[in-house]
Amino acid sequence: MIRAERLGLELGGRRILDEVSFEVERGESVALVGPNGSGKTSALRCLLGLVPFTGRATIGDHDVVKSPIAARSLVGYVPQKVAFGDARAREVVAFVGRLRGVSRDGIAAALASVGLERHADARVRTFSGGMQQRLAIAVALLGSPPVLLLDEPSASLDEAGRRDFFDLVQRLRRTGRTLVLASHRREEVDRLTDRAIRLDEGRVIATAPAGRARIARVVRLSVAGEIA
Repeated sequence: MIRAERLGLELGGRRILDEVSFEVERGESVALVGPNGSGKTSALRCLLGLVPFTGRATIGDHDVVKSPIAARSLVGYVPQKVAFGDARAREVVAFVGRLRGVSRDGIAAALASVGLERHADARVRTFSGGMQQRLAIAVALLGSPPVLLLDEPSASLDEAGRRDFFDLVQRLRRTGRTLVLASHRREEVDRLTDRAIRLDEGRVIATAPAGRARIARVVRLSVAGEIA
């Protein structure tokens, strides 16, 4: 479903990604792990076609550079930090829904899928961190994309917010979606993914198949319980 071949990226004269290659099968859930600055977010941005890079990246059968619209139509993206301003939840989803050609019923269904239907007319600035993250997922799900890219999705959530978020993503996994998660948190990797790919200084240095014990061999856990 996703193939990255020898991705290279330079920003400000600094090598961010250095020949990064990996594949993600349809329906698989994969974590990109590593410390801050290891290249996790940059790899996601390459898959989205948001930065100029060398190498090749495809989603489905679509090259993200040669066929960017077709490739991105398969993807829902949840950034680490969301910014919805003073809009109401319904307005946020409706705006993106119009861009994606989603019907009014589809907009209501997206809010319902993340448990926000009763908050549709509330202003997003009044939402907790967990509710804002759920809204970001509702936006990402518009048009029912088969691929979800999540960038440090629980970084700003409290314990209750993380618990709700994990439950929601687990439900999405059961629908057969392909998931790529950039994270440095052990709990996210253990609970939400089948396989871990470790990056360090812009390079892939290890991978691990499904199973917490095997993933743990790839990652080094800090005293804070994060994936270092």
